Amino acid sequence: MIAPVMERDAILRDEMVSQLERTGILHDARIAAAMRAVPRDRFLAGVPLDDAYADRAIAIKVKDGEIVSSISQPGMIALMLELLAPAPGNRVLEIGTGSGYHAALLAELVGPLGSVTTTDLDSDLAACACAAIGELRYSNVRVLAADGGREIAGETPFDRVVVTARSDDIAGAWWNALREGGRLVLPLRLEGAGEYAVGFVRDGERLHSVGVHPCAFLALRGEAAALGQSNLFYRDPARRNSPARVRRIAGVVAVRKENAMPALLDDADLVVARPMSVFAVSFS
Repeated sequence: MIAPVMERDAILRDEMVSQLERTGILHDARIAAAMRAVPRDRFLAGVPLDDAYADRAIAIKVKDGEIVSSISQPGMIALMLELLAPAPGNRVLEIGTGSGYHAALLAELVGPLGSVTTTDLDSDLAACACAAIGELRYSNVRVLAADGGREIAGETPFDRVVVTARSDDIAGAWWNALREGGRLVLPLRLEGAGEYAVGFVRDGERLHSVGVHPCAFLALRGEAAALGQSNLFYRDPARRNSPARVRRIAGVVAVRKENAMPALLDDADLVVARPMSVFAVSFS
């Protein structure tokens, strides 16, 4: 019997994932299978197939000459999914639907017994994502045109929360949404340290990092984007006047601001105090 000929998009998809595996970016077999299953090109109307499966970010919305939304590069998506570690049956909250591609990957990973709630500030993006997800028959995804920095009534708690735009803080709504033992992943800008995709696990009133990756994301928009300025505290005060630079992070602990104690400085090289959260950062 002659084996069926693979469609070109499936070939490119397999090549994309195989390259991520060969270069050591992608290690998880379940995530690899999901990325081979979900056609990225279906979320990028009008984009040539070769571009859709290249390992780079692609702008999907431009306003007044500025990119306001993009689809992340596959390599960064793989890294963030490994930090998030979504399991079958999980309930996942995604902040920043964008194209809907990431939500489709999450739907594959949580399976029919799990669910994905995804929000986007722009109703046009939410509508396009909802249509693409519907065409691929992911019935376990709910797309909301909403500000992801606000509470989602009746939906909490979630096993996993993922933010797909750069943030300076952890919004109160995200703290409230995450169950004990759950994971939060977000691109986090930490003054004095740089921008990192950080994976956290919730342990009571603290979030402990389980992995960090340098990254570069578009800035978050909406209510959670305007949370105010940072205050920086160094274990070595002499570092306050040193030039800011990207530094290799060994770990991050996050607490709500009202739960922050001076002891955070005992084991941290830098403490970043934001309006909602305080981050204790240790460098390698």
